[in-house]
Parts: sequence; C-alpha cells; structure tokens
Amino acid sequence: MVFSLSALVVFAKAPVLVDRVEPLSWWSGMANTELQLMLHGSNVAQCEVGFAADAIVISRIEKTDNPNFLFVYVNTAGVTAGKYQLIIKNGCKKQVVNYEFKPRRDGSADRASFTSADAIYLLMPDRFANGNPANDNVKGYVQTVNRNDLGARHGGDIQGIINHLPHIAELGCTAVWPTPFFDNNDSNYSYHHYACGDYYKIDPRLGTADDYRRLSDECHKHQLKLLIDVVPNHCGAAHWWNHDVPAKDWFNRWDSYTGSNYRMTAWTDPHASEFDRTRLAKGWFAPNMPDLNLENPLLFDYLSQVYIYWIELANIDGMRVDTYPYNNIRTAARFIQRIRDEYQQMNVVGECWVKIPAEIAYYQSGNNNKDGFDSHLQSVMDFVLKDVFETAFTESESWDKGMIRFYNHYAQDFVYANPNLVMNFLDNHDINRYATVAKGDISIYKMALAMLCTTRGYPQIYYGTEIMLDGVAGNYEGHRFDFPGGWATDTRNAFQVSQRTETEQEIFTYLKALLDFRKQSPALQTGRMKQFIPYDGLYVYFRYDDHKTVMVVANNNKEDKQLDLARFDEMQIQGKKAIEVTTRQSIELNKTILVPAKTVLVLDIQ
Repeated sequence: MVFSLSALVVFAKAPVLVDRVEPLSWWSGMANTELQLMLHGSNVAQCEVGFAADAIVISRIEKTDNPNFLFVYVNTAGVTAGKYQLIIKNGCKKQVVNYEFKPRRDGSADRASFTSADAIYLLMPDRFANGNPANDNVKGYVQTVNRNDLGARHGGDIQGIINHLPHIAELGCTAVWPTPFFDNNDSNYSYHHYACGDYYKIDPRLGTADDYRRLSDECHKHQLKLLIDVVPNHCGAAHWWNHDVPAKDWFNRWDSYTGSNYRMTAWTDPHASEFDRTRLAKGWFAPNMPDLNLENPLLFDYLSQVYIYWIELANIDGMRVDTYPYNNIRTAARFIQRIRDEYQQMNVVGECWVKIPAEIAYYQSGNNNKDGFDSHLQSVMDFVLKDVFETAFTESESWDKGMIRFYNHYAQDFVYANPNLVMNFLDNHDINRYATVAKGDISIYKMALAMLCTTRGYPQIYYGTEIMLDGVAGNYEGHRFDFPGGWATDTRNAFQVSQRTETEQEIFTYLKALLDFRKQSPALQTGRMKQFIPYDGLYVYFRYDDHKTVMVVANNNKEDKQLDLARFDEMQIQGKKAIEVTTRQSIELNKTILVPAKTVLVLDIQ
C-alpha cells in the first residue's frame, strides 16, 4: 500500500510504532531486487505500512505468531539512491521513518576475492591489540576488561588491528580473517563474539561501523584482503530476540536443553538415521547459543541480508563460514549461494571439521557428489592435514608413521574438486597452538612452517604463529593468549624487531622468507604437485608449472642425510643450481645433496 503524504495527519510529537527497522539501510542496483524489511514494535502487525514514494513498491507483507513483528518485502527494481519515507500507520497514529538507499561502489558486484595465491592471517580482535583503551569498558555492557582472566575480555579492538596491519603485510600475508565483531553482551565469554546479540551493531567495545569500514579501507591500502566470519548456525543468549522471539519456529526448540551430537559424519553417511541428523542440525552448539532455524524463510532472508549488508558496507573481499555442517547442509548451501548471487566472484571457505579427506571434499563445491549435494563453498579447511602436522614430526619412521603420513594424505587429493583451494593450517582459535604441539622444538616448528607454505592449497597463519606464541594445551582460552605488545602496559612489544626474543625473531624471519617467496611464486600458488614415496625419513615433493620448479626436501631424522637425486630424473633437475629460500644458500644439484637433521629445504631451482 502506498500512502499520500497530504492525506496523513502530522502530529507535533510523533508516536513510536516501531523501534527497529532492519536492515538499517540498503543499496540501489542490487542483483536481488526483493528486500525484506523487518519491523519491530508493540503490535506492529496491526499497522499499515507503505512508502510515500510511488517508486518503491511493497510486494508482500508477512506476519508471524508474534504481533510485535512485521516483515515487509519491497521491490527495489528501478529504485535510485536517496532517502525515502517509510510510513507506519495505526488508526490516527503514524510514524515516518527515513529509509536510505545508497549508491553502490563501482565494480562492487564483481570485486576480486581471495584465491590460492593468498596467505590468510587469522586473529581474534579481543586478543590481538588494544588500539583504543577508551572503549574497554562500556556502560550497559556486562563484561569489562580483566586481562588476568583468560575467559574475560582483554580489550583488543578494531583500532588495534588497524594499527598493526603493517606488521601483517610485512610478514607476507595477503588477507586478514578476524573473528566476528557483532555485538555480544553475554555475561560470560563474550570476547569471542561467536554468540551475536545484535546483527546490525558492531560491539562498542570493539569499535563502530565506521571503524569497520576504516579497517577495510586500511587493509586495502596495505594490499590486504578482508574476510568476514559468517555464523549461520546460532546467535547468542544475549540477543534481543530472546526477549521477544519473532516466531515460535525462529529457533530450534526442544522440551529441555538438547545439545548437538556434533557427529557431522551423519551428513555423508549413506546409512545415517534421520534421528541422528536431526540431533546434529537442530541440537544447540552450546547452552548460551540459541540454534537458528534457517528453514524458516523469514529468518533465512533476514540473516542472508545481514551478511550482504556488511559485505557491501565495508567492501569485504571474502567469507569464512563457521560450523557449516551444524545446519541442515542443503539449507546452508542455499544460504551461501544467496549471498554469492550478489558477489559471484567471492570465494567462501567453510569450517567442516571432519576427519577424512573424502568427507572434507564432500563440502567443496563442484565435487559431483553422488547425492547431488553442492555446498557452494569454493574452499574447505584441511583438518586432516592439521592432524598430520601434529604427529608426523615426533614419531619414529615406519611403514605408516612419520613422513609417510604426508605422502598418504596428499595421495588422496583425487577426492577434491580443486586441491589448490584447500585451506591448510597448523592451528587456529579452536585447537592447541602449534608451539604447544611441538613442545617448543624450534626445528619441528620450522619444518611445519616450511611445509605449510609450500604444499598444495593456501596457508592460514594464526596470530602469534610468527613469533612462536605459546599456549596451554587442552584449554580453549589457552589458544587465545594476547599478542605481546598489543597493549600499552605490556612489558615488551613483539611487534617491534628490537623487542623480540632471539627465538621470536628467528621464527618471524623464517616465516617471512617463506611467505615472501610464496607471494612471488605462481608454482606454489597454482602449480602442480608431484611427490615421491618417503624413504629413510626423507620426503620429497615438487611444486611446478611450465616456467618454474620448486623442490621441497624434508629430513625427519635426528642426523644429517645425503639425498640421492637419481630418483628425481623425471623432474630434470640434475646439474642445475638451486637457491634455498630461507637461507639464500646456493646448492648444486649434482648426484646427491646434504639435508641437515630435522630440516626442510625449500629449493628454488634456477
């Protein structure tokens, strides 16, 4: 319905019929011309709603069993940028809301995304750096800063990230993945922000929407791409919906608290029961994380618009999706595709924490699964390789242990639609830090970094990995130590070379050499991989294209070894010279080469 302004009585003091209209604003020229506006207010379902301008047509209005919500669908085809009056009327009362359609950036729909050429730096804003101490404690927010408590907030924020983007760029990373920024006023563990309290609000203890836009702009100035962490499975106990639920089926409800069975294999198991799949998808991830029912079409539209809003607002370059298989995966696939319909070049990496390559590959788009399922995730995270990194360097070589674990793992790459778009990692915010896994052994740590940066796929580096930041094994918060120097009161600043320990500088220099080389090496970014069966604790693989060959040699022994090069004749390397990437040492490839104990040589063949 469209109202004429002249026909409406204007009151001196306008009543408040709605207290929320979401999204907060939108853009003209979007691919999807249907926009859902969620209106919230006391008995708003009784109101009439319309735009004063004939140019904006309401195509349909949806109500739920809660009269405090109204879902208004607007046809935006042909709408030009500008402010329009949304009029809400109940009898002789009316409220006018100025609703803005903004112009899109040039090329917004076709923006470039992250690729296999990138190295992604993962950080938790609260634990990375505190750039604005004035927002540490905010009136009305339960948790305040207490750095002595690993489960409390520590004060890191968006400004802290901005301040240290030069550090990330200097290291050689090319993209930044921060964990979520959305508002979370939970009474405990609010610092991780995976339990959203308001989808259209940046938590003020982290910053503002303007800060988020500025973060993106500053990333791009430093040639860094910015990813958004998407959480479609759950919100938080402190979300305002919990005080006024939009519909009875908005959340997945049980007679009493029922957690997920966490058995994601139920989706790929051809013999799985519906009971187990239902418990997996509709059970709650945690008691303080209400499980979202994305099969409710109103919620589906609302949440997909949330992420489109922030991607468009902040010019985001890519997406990481949290807990993907905890949703109904076919609904999750439609959800991701809905967002990608606006940004068709945008790549998405999904967290699918399963334990065999075939299961992981099931979730990579284009895999031609027998059941016809396509996740619409271009990239997946290699949790199995993470397990190999945890074990292979610390066990004695045998038929099925040691370096053969890497060989056997990569031998299963035939299951992937695109092995080069697999995200590799040693650790992240949910698992033990690799420094803890390696028990402080620098040789093992450097071996893992070398193989992480040179194998197929692309690397994800967890903040602090570049200085071998330690943790506490088996403790969630123990993976999430503060970066030393991110706070003005820290006794030293590991962002600065002069204040790093000798070990920290050794690791930083080593990783930087690897990432800088990878950034300049198409063979490592998109090249083919050829591996040779490990013998005697020596494992060799090549990354190569039509122009360049990189040879990687891992010696897992505690003593130096001579490597006979005769096995590798098909790679045509004998008689050539190579430069070891991390030491810049020149090596002649004649018959044999010496490989030091517990070392990986990365050889750029000239």
